[in-house]
Amino acid sequence: MNLKTKMKTAALIALPLAFALQAMDESCPISEILRGHENTEWSRSYAYHLVDAKKDLPRVLLVGDSICCGYEGNVRKILEGKVNVSYWASSYCVTSPNYLRLLAFHLDEAKYDVIHFNNGLHSLGTRDADWEKGIKAAFALIRKKQPNAKLIWCASTPLKDSNKTAKAKALNLIAAKEAARLGIMVNDLFALLDPLDRSKNWSDVYHHKPNLRAKEAEQIAKIVLSLINPPSALRTEK
Repeated sequence: MNLKTKMKTAALIALPLAFALQAMDESCPISEILRGHENTEWSRSYAYHLVDAKKDLPRVLLVGDSICCGYEGNVRKILEGKVNVSYWASSYCVTSPNYLRLLAFHLDEAKYDVIHFNNGLHSLGTRDADWEKGIKAAFALIRKKQPNAKLIWCASTPLKDSNKTAKAKALNLIAAKEAARLGIMVNDLFALLDPLDRSKNWSDVYHHKPNLRAKEAEQIAKIVLSLINPPSALRTEK
């Protein structure tokens, strides 16, 4: 292939890609609410049973942060054979640049019956008004991308130092108010964990020991099953 042909081929490939990126910009613009970057940003996701014999089971998407990383494995074990559990966990939050783009990508992976959505612990340094705007945008995007999914807002969990928990509680109240306005179910993991002994159940400032992660998973799985019982009819994945 000579240089002229290579340049022409590259242009043909780049053109549809440019249109795709433009379309994404229009539907999921870079957030105007810039919290800036954390020193290390990370993103981790798995979508299971997309094409195998279990592909037609009801499907749930767990969205969250490292707390989600802690409970997602237990949720999958509890729901094995009943519900396909996918998840996206990251350091990005609704006040991060590009958050809506990242969320849209994961929402487009499959058709979900239930979406369990948490966001907050990586937003503790942001203004309440900015976070409220971001959470409203995220709820709207989820509803737009997955209009038939049953949406659950999951309250962020308390910190080990109860004196530093006030901000997480404030953000939870903002999200709960918006969830109530939209008719979205709330899974209050904050209330589940807050009365417990921090010294015995927290592994560090934010994270929990295995017994607590199992407790979170049990509550999540119970709520998910309540929303898909009786199970959804077999359907074709998109």
